[in-house]
Amino acid sequence: MKENFALAVDLGATKIQSALISEGGEIIEKIKEETKKEGKDGKIITKQIISQLKRLIKKESEILGIGIGSIGPIDYKRGEIKNTPNLPFKKIPLISPLKKIFGLPVFLLNDCNAGVLGEKYFGAGKKFENLVYVTISSGIGGGAIVNGKLILGKGGNAVEIGHMIVETKYNLMCSCKKGKGHWEAYCSGNNLLRFFKVWLKERKIKINRYPKKAKEIFEMAKRGEKIAKEFLLKEVGKINAKAISNLIVAYDPELITLGGAVVLNNPEFILPPIEKYIDHFLPYLPKIKITPLKEDIILLGSAAFVFLNK
Repeated sequence: MKENFALAVDLGATKIQSALISEGGEIIEKIKEETKKEGKDGKIITKQIISQLKRLIKKESEILGIGIGSIGPIDYKRGEIKNTPNLPFKKIPLISPLKKIFGLPVFLLNDCNAGVLGEKYFGAGKKFENLVYVTISSGIGGGAIVNGKLILGKGGNAVEIGHMIVETKYNLMCSCKKGKGHWEAYCSGNNLLRFFKVWLKERKIKINRYPKKAKEIFEMAKRGEKIAKEFLLKEVGKINAKAISNLIVAYDPELITLGGAVVLNNPEFILPPIEKYIDHFLPYLPKIKITPLKEDIILLGSAAFVFLNK
């Protein structure tokens, strides 16, 4: 009897990963590439995903379907990504072209909804019925399972937590261009550098060499530079803690896991200040930890969604 497999895709603003995954959660083979951003036609992304999946298909494998965990917003009726703030395309068609090429069922989820499924079925959330997954990467997003059920909302875009308002002092415009004070406007990889510069100006601090990328702020802190450490451990830490506090009172989870490149590459500057500054409104705080699934969490969750719908 052949083992069942799923093809899984993690579509992000920085990278696209695809994998062949067994029903037991074993990643048989994985492909990782930088997300193509040339031109104005989102079909370049569709073609990149198709190319990856063709390389992963094994003749002897019983593939049940294709699961895609993607940045949003997602138009589920049309099966495509619409007006995502982190890529230069108005739409990226996914379900229809992949069904046509591969003749398999195709399931599309917001990346963090896929992430929380990955945590539930293959990660730290196996024993929990109430959990939240948060990614801090190029952008910020989340997924929630409440009483064992994945929260999707009327259009499938629930738990877009990167766009909840968490700060009004600096009142920075978010990269979505739809509002100010959003969590993503301060603490995401795409916006952290801008926030650092605004923070320095507000405090009238001048430094010898200004960073050119967000990761350089973390490198400064790791070298022990006080200004960078204060910015990350206090200013950014307090905003992250405020956002996590909002999630706790909204969903009352038993577990919150954190992932995404910003978290996974710099856990010592993310988790401790959250634990230090978090609100203690509810009588029981959830466990808060870095996801053990690391960068594979969305792939595993996308595969889990295929297996749940077999």
